[in-house]
Amino acid sequence: MADLIHVRRTCRLCDSPDLVCSVKLAEVPIVSPNVGTEKDPSGQRLTRIVAPLDNYLCQKCGLNQLLHVVDPSLIYRDYLYRTSVSLGLPEHFRILAEAVIERARLGDGELVCEFGSNDGTLLGAFKARGISVQGIDPARQIAAEASSRGIPTLPEFFTKALAEHIRADRGAARAILANNAMANIDDLTEILAGVKALLAPNGMFVFETQYALDVFEKALLDVIYHEHLSTFSVRPVAEAFSRHGLTVFDAERIATKGGSIRFWCQLAGGPNPVTPRVAELITLEQRTGLYDLAYHQRFGDKVARITAELHTRIATVRAGGGRVGAYGTSVGCAALIHQFRLEDKLDVLFDDTPFKDLLEGPGYSLPVMRSDGVYEVKPQMIIVLAWRYADLIIRKHAEYSKAGGSFVIPLPDLVVR
Repeated sequence: MADLIHVRRTCRLCDSPDLVCSVKLAEVPIVSPNVGTEKDPSGQRLTRIVAPLDNYLCQKCGLNQLLHVVDPSLIYRDYLYRTSVSLGLPEHFRILAEAVIERARLGDGELVCEFGSNDGTLLGAFKARGISVQGIDPARQIAAEASSRGIPTLPEFFTKALAEHIRADRGAARAILANNAMANIDDLTEILAGVKALLAPNGMFVFETQYALDVFEKALLDVIYHEHLSTFSVRPVAEAFSRHGLTVFDAERIATKGGSIRFWCQLAGGPNPVTPRVAELITLEQRTGLYDLAYHQRFGDKVARITAELHTRIATVRAGGGRVGAYGTSVGCAALIHQFRLEDKLDVLFDDTPFKDLLEGPGYSLPVMRSDGVYEVKPQMIIVLAWRYADLIIRKHAEYSKAGGSFVIPLPDLVVR
């Protein structure tokens, strides 16, 4: 297993060894439902191999991060998730493209690059405006599909060497984008070197990622899994980027994925003035207690309380001979099964668009049915793991509720409907 996982000893932003485990979480499988390969070359079933998911807080810079790092080739070379299937995300990316075009004053033919570009949904919005685009994504099949649709995509990981190659071939990028990708990368020093090598003097590096303050304030437990190695906040990012010759000139909170942040960055000495929002968000983070261990402990205590209440409700259903289902099989939903210790407490999973018909993990195999399976299995209780979509799911299954079934929504606070 040592070749599949390595353990960091220093902060991936500031390289400090002063790391403290701030939230102890359950171990989860090293591959998620997003991953297309379930066995390693030796035949090991990767869904049976688990690794710790504990959150560590850097005492020097304040970055929240995982230290157990799964081989990225294992995760991303055969990735299954496509951006275009996420509810609302294509429209969000269209609006983002308009904002970048306006703010960077992009003109026809100027180059925009995105690493972690997936199926090219975001770059497609730029191309529609006459802007040249270049995608970079290690998922080989997805990259090939994007290229075939007219979004040229290199099936590679982003590095400084690749950035230099792109610049030599296509010129400097007026904008570099990374959406929900920065959190997935272990070697951030290499990434920032690549950004500097590719970015034009008047260019922008814009990236969106989960915001640590939202993760803790809104109990976004389902965004913590091995693909997400870092949970960013403004203070550590602004400090680290400054050391690498980059400036965060703006940071704005956005609603995607329950609570994210969009960083606007440029080369040091770039043309954009630093907005007041950068300092305001750093002050908010510090005032809220984001960098205090006691604040993290309260998050851990909340997870424990929700877990205990779920187990009590499940035991009551079981005692009456009822079945228990769960709704949602995304990577975040699969992680919640482990965090709430539901592996041996569920009969079936439901999903509107499942990747697979079986969700496997250490000691369990749970059948996955499409949403109409609710009326075939007739569970007495359904735990809505895809809790952000709870209203949509409950409206869709009004007949289930009328027949006496109950939906349990575990996050951000447990409610029964």
